[in-house]
Amino acid sequence: MLSARETALRALISFRREGAWPDLYLKKACAGMRAEEAALASTITYGVLQNREYLDFLLSRFSARPLEKITPQVLDALRLGAYQLVFLTRIPNSAAVNESVELVKKHANAGAAGYANGVLRALQRSLDALPEVPRDNELDYLSIRYSHPRWFAGKMRKRLGFAGCEALLQANNTPVPVTARVNTLKITREALLERFSKEDISASPHQHLPNAIVFDTMKGVLQHEGLRQGLFYIQDIASQLCVEALSPRPGDTVFDLCAAPGGKSMLAAQMMEDKGSLLSMDIHPHKSDLIAQNAQTYGITCLQTIPSDASVYREALAGRADAIVCDVPCSGMGVIRKKPDVRYKDGDKIKGLPPLQLAILENAGKYLKPGGRLVYSTCTVLREENEAVVEQFLAAHPDFALEPFDLPGIGRVEEGMMTLWPHIHGTDGFFMAKIVKVRG
Repeated sequence: MLSARETALRALISFRREGAWPDLYLKKACAGMRAEEAALASTITYGVLQNREYLDFLLSRFSARPLEKITPQVLDALRLGAYQLVFLTRIPNSAAVNESVELVKKHANAGAAGYANGVLRALQRSLDALPEVPRDNELDYLSIRYSHPRWFAGKMRKRLGFAGCEALLQANNTPVPVTARVNTLKITREALLERFSKEDISASPHQHLPNAIVFDTMKGVLQHEGLRQGLFYIQDIASQLCVEALSPRPGDTVFDLCAAPGGKSMLAAQMMEDKGSLLSMDIHPHKSDLIAQNAQTYGITCLQTIPSDASVYREALAGRADAIVCDVPCSGMGVIRKKPDVRYKDGDKIKGLPPLQLAILENAGKYLKPGGRLVYSTCTVLREENEAVVEQFLAAHPDFALEPFDLPGIGRVEEGMMTLWPHIHGTDGFFMAKIVKVRG
């Protein structure tokens, strides 16, 4: 069994070389590892990815060689050690340095280990007065200090101003509160919280959503029998608010076009009191099967699943839906705080998403009954994937219009669309627009 630090190093190397998703790599690599070691491996891996540009800035101040001339796996090990020194106060500095140097010996050579030892020791001596990132260029400062792509920082500064952009990037680098939805088809929130209290699970009611809870820690949560029994479902508040905006009602015919992993479908069924018809679709058959299994676990009988590409029109569905969840594939630039690796996406590749998103929205419009409503949503904060897609759709379809909606804790959204922000609303970065078919 590898150590936590070597597991983290291998995860970082795999991500750099192959773009392998760290969560999938760690899940496999940490199988059989003690819980404390697995947690440390995960913390270090994601911590380095979350702060890589800033760590490189610090390392560059103590390295006699330019970082771009250092063997890549040596640099990965240096980042791993630097992250522990700067951010993990419970890790002894000696362990952070020594273990990193040993990893360099194993994955490079003794000469490189001596160099790594010198750099990390110099950083260790300066922990009480770390070098500050220069502020003479706002975009460089934001990108380096908070380890976000320069292109993303530029878009956010233009939209939010410097202070707003900095607040967003800071929020993206802070721990995320874990929230869940209580399955009221099986249990009340009060009864579930009482059960948690008796079993030393630390949770409290969400301030605004009546069927949501917030976990103070994740200790024991993922192993809790109630999760396997379908008593609750881990789900961000933004995702829950999306379905609140749609307001599915008992007896409705509801479609969820890009349903995996199925959280919105199950919340819709819950709000429908399991009365009506709910069709959940996903392009991947195995994910459709998983949604069906989850529906059974959660005691939902009104839900059916079919594998389907939402961008391909299905004439059999035309004009059938009262309400549609249209949560389209997106860049994910609103969930950086949960998935640090998202920040390494190529900004140019994102340009291909809006045509796909518009195609799915076009199909959703065709599936609505006259008077029916849909919520177009994404987990990104980029205007070109959000407002621009909605505006393009509405310009081509005068028989559709934005409709105001109410959100618990936020209030009336008169414009019919809004963006949720981590630094303002405490949720994932998330966009939603409610669109109604005003004529047949």
